[in-house]
Amino acid sequence: MVRAGLLLVVSAALALAPASGALAASPGGGSGGVGLVPPSAPTGIVHAGTSTTVTTTTKVFSRTLRKGVRGSDVKTLQTWLGDLGYGVPVTGYFGSVTQRAVKTFQSVHDLRPATGTVGRITAGTLLTLVQASATAGTLADVNQTSAAGWVFPLQPISQVLAPKQWSLDQGVDIGMVSNGCGAGAIEVAMTSGTIVQEGISGFGPDAPVLKVDTGPLAGRYLYYGHAQPALVPVGTHVTAGEPIAEVGCGNVGISDAPHLEIGISDAGGPKCCPGYQETSPQMDDLLQGLYKQAGGTK
Repeated sequence: MVRAGLLLVVSAALALAPASGALAASPGGGSGGVGLVPPSAPTGIVHAGTSTTVTTTTKVFSRTLRKGVRGSDVKTLQTWLGDLGYGVPVTGYFGSVTQRAVKTFQSVHDLRPATGTVGRITAGTLLTLVQASATAGTLADVNQTSAAGWVFPLQPISQVLAPKQWSLDQGVDIGMVSNGCGAGAIEVAMTSGTIVQEGISGFGPDAPVLKVDTGPLAGRYLYYGHAQPALVPVGTHVTAGEPIAEVGCGNVGISDAPHLEIGISDAGGPKCCPGYQETSPQMDDLLQGLYKQAGGTK
């Protein structure tokens, strides 16, 4: 995937029915790196190519979205509309409210005819604008301060697969050498915050969600997919570098092999999880900088 500068961000839940007390997440939870099977696209969404800028000819969704349909892809559409200032509830059902918002979006961006149906051109335009908004404002501040107060989420760094072996979907999939997991693959808090949830449908019953409480990204949520076990309880305040979980051994959640999928919510977005490549390219850039800062090698 083409990297998009040293920026960071993060938005929409592609939901499976969550277990009790768990957050809804995409069924995506991919797996990247040597020894790991490449990730599958979340239901209803197709891979958007190799560029972080999606053109209007790129196929974003696997079907045309119109009034009356339901699904995780509709939830993603509704979240994107909300990110761009169109007040749409994220229900997964394409009703009259969503149709009106799409028509307004199409009219504003001169997408004719403004039918309220989301085909390839409308979907590509939406995703390009969402990605552009995700890299704006306070996100750049993290890198302008050399990511002060942030650390790479996996230890020991010597056992982490190099960035060329990572892959991107909703978050960034990172594996360990020889599929390392358990006590030999510790997940740490990337920055100061509070553990607000453990358990994400599709990512395992122990997957932690950390609410950032300091710096320009305060209020955003970091999720650690495919973790097991969690090492601290919900409600614990942690600091950068503090162990919070282990990479789960085996297939934890919807996974092909042990690995971490790390991602971050968009501003004002739900706890988990962002849409496919909505924020993961920027997250990848931040992670690469932190990897090098920690002494990682190519």
